[in-house]
Amino acid sequence: MCVKKPLSSGSVAASVRLVNGLILDGRLALFHEEDRWLAVADLHFGFEAGRRRDGALWPLWGMESVASRLRELVLHYRPVTLVLAGDVVDGAVETVAARDWLASVRDLGPELVLIAGNHDRGGVRREFSWVDSWATGDFFFEHGHLVSSRPELPWRVRGHLHPSVRIGDGAGTTLRLPAFVMEENEDGSRDLYLPAFSPWAGGGPYVSNGGKRVRRWVCSPQRVFEMVG
Repeated sequence: MCVKKPLSSGSVAASVRLVNGLILDGRLALFHEEDRWLAVADLHFGFEAGRRRDGALWPLWGMESVASRLRELVLHYRPVTLVLAGDVVDGAVETVAARDWLASVRDLGPELVLIAGNHDRGGVRREFSWVDSWATGDFFFEHGHLVSSRPELPWRVRGHLHPSVRIGDGAGTTLRLPAFVMEENEDGSRDLYLPAFSPWAGGGPYVSNGGKRVRRWVCSPQRVFEMVG
């Protein structure tokens, strides 16, 4: 069931209740009601600056989009902990801007957990504290680009894959949208893959790791729904 929650701006945000206290927000975030953590992945702050450095005429609104959308989510849920699950920045091109942005995120109030991904480089790695993984309760967080230790915790949250789904109208028109993936394993554990938070992330279909069931939810600010079949 898709639930729409009013925002302070007067608009609404779509979300769905999953299991184990989890809320999937269509703005590409996962929130745990009891433990009050909010998680997003693959923000790739500074992506467009890197492309412009390489000579591409890339618009510069992506960084502002990431900053404003994340701030909106934090103010909406008021989490105790904010987990940025890897690829928080996109290389070292916009070190000063990334540093100032992360400082502003930290100033919003929640404990900030920065999980290092394969794109997290530059001065922000020296000026902020980073971890390779983080755990709370039954949940284990990592970016997903390294070989996982597959801890005993039954819920494993990752980014890195940028899962998405392509929807067609049967007449040749298609639309690709970010997706949240839950894979249920034979031992009862679950692997959760967050949608990419970056507006530039293309993504692709999720390939199963061999679990007994894969579930996918399409995410947009206006609607969140589970794909069937």
